[in-house]
Amino acid sequence: MTVAALIPVRDFATAKQRLRGVLDDATCAGLAAAMLDDVMTAVAAAGRIDERFLLGGDDARRVAARRGWQCLPDPGGGLSAALHSAAAQLVARGIGTLLVLPGDLPRVDAQCIDALLAGHRGGVTVCAAARDGGTNALLLTPPDAIDFQFGDDSARKHLEAGMAAGLPTRRLTLTGCARDIDTADDLRELCLLQPAGRTGAFLQASGIAARFTAAERRSAGTEQ
Repeated sequence: MTVAALIPVRDFATAKQRLRGVLDDATCAGLAAAMLDDVMTAVAAAGRIDERFLLGGDDARRVAARRGWQCLPDPGGGLSAALHSAAAQLVARGIGTLLVLPGDLPRVDAQCIDALLAGHRGGVTVCAAARDGGTNALLLTPPDAIDFQFGDDSARKHLEAGMAAGLPTRRLTLTGCARDIDTADDLRELCLLQPAGRTGAFLQASGIAARFTAAERRSAGTEQ
């Protein structure tokens, strides 16, 4: 069965809106691009992905072309509507299983994705975000098995939709899929973990890591 990975991409100029209070626009854009690059690298290294897609506008098209991926256009109407359109296109192409991953999972790696695929038994498999119950990984067989319901508490909604449809349905907990980066607290925790890859390099080069690490030390009363 053909397995496709799909990463929705928001244009970098408007990405990471909830970080705009602590980062300027250019830094938010750079962070979003760095995290997307790391997620794409993880997907490319995973063993069971047959086709790779981005979903979005101009930035998605440019990144996809540079990395040799395919790109599906975002028709508007919100993330869930865009994914519904994408899933229909993928079914028409003969894709049997769809993996939807956000582009802001800097700790995801190929081993995590392989474990997610190994745990999938058809139907619906969900990895929930640790913070808000959102969906940080969604595996569907077929790609249009259920309606997409992204947003807060969407992991529960996706699981309930799978069960209501009579499909095999499961929830997996994987460290690499647990933390997306939306808030200042997420960013602080990420800096303390000192991630590798392009995200780690960007956090260092931009000064974000130094700033958040220094703030953590002041808060703990350990700064000399």
